Amino acid sequence: MHMASYAIHRDLLKIPHFRDSHMHFTKEGRPVSNLELLKIAHRYRQYGIFEVHDMGHKSAPGLGAKKALAGEMRVRSAGWAIFRKAAYGVFLGKGASGKEEIKKTIEEISEAGADFLKVVNSGIVSLRDEGAVTEGGFSREELKIIHGEALEHNLEMRCHANSEMAIGDAISAGASSIEHGFFMSKENIVAMAEKGISWTPTVYALQSLAPTLQYDERRYLDAVIDRHLSSIHYASSIGCRLRIGTDSGSKGVDHGSSFFDELALFSKAGLTLAQILSSACVAAEEVERGNFLLVKKDFITTREIGAVYQRGQRIGL
Repeated sequence: MHMASYAIHRDLLKIPHFRDSHMHFTKEGRPVSNLELLKIAHRYRQYGIFEVHDMGHKSAPGLGAKKALAGEMRVRSAGWAIFRKAAYGVFLGKGASGKEEIKKTIEEISEAGADFLKVVNSGIVSLRDEGAVTEGGFSREELKIIHGEALEHNLEMRCHANSEMAIGDAISAGASSIEHGFFMSKENIVAMAEKGISWTPTVYALQSLAPTLQYDERRYLDAVIDRHLSSIHYASSIGCRLRIGTDSGSKGVDHGSSFFDELALFSKAGLTLAQILSSACVAAEEVERGNFLLVKKDFITTREIGAVYQRGQRIGL
């Protein structure tokens, strides 16, 4: 995406609508009511976000959101994530172990109308043991089985993965994207760039924990974030495809506003405005269809959108 092609005068840019590539239709980790769902959609639209990718929950609210919000915004949903039984991911979806159970679970997810397969292939960042990730994830052999079954059902495989090993296994097994990706190595990033695998780093979701931490945990968190930002910069520099995702709906991460927190962190990582827009926006062709935002060049800092257009009609702000 070339930023200059969207300039309509010296200070104002015409850009495609935003896309949140990693969110949940939950609030503080719990499923939302129909009224709350509509409020979430309204908040997204206020911030110029007209496409969201729901990464699953054990109650699969994203599948209902696809129908409820049709015509208002584009929703793609995993429905449920698949996780290894007795490991991290219980609140996200369906547990499975062994070839037959994996096959059955993926078939159920596909038949329910999922748009892609979300695989939980690790735990989360531990703030007690430096460099550690909590228990979770599948073996490399299981991931290959999962990928094969996903292909059978025309589902791309998106992997929640933290740690060099978990990320490497996901890359080798055929993941289309890495979600979170903390403690990613340069070798992982190079492999992703070569294979066209995208990365949704969800930086703010981890940083949002900072106010709740003790001093030593906060210092360690800051170091993890700095490393993550450096990896994002490197990934951008070698052409690895990046996506803006917020993990909103999880505890402490609000829908809509957190998108701008993530944009600011990409800016802190040293990405140019054009690079950030490429990660944040839907396809550039949408501008030609009349679906666009008018923003000032400093919109990441001010969080101000001049106007929202859909099918050529001004619909907000």
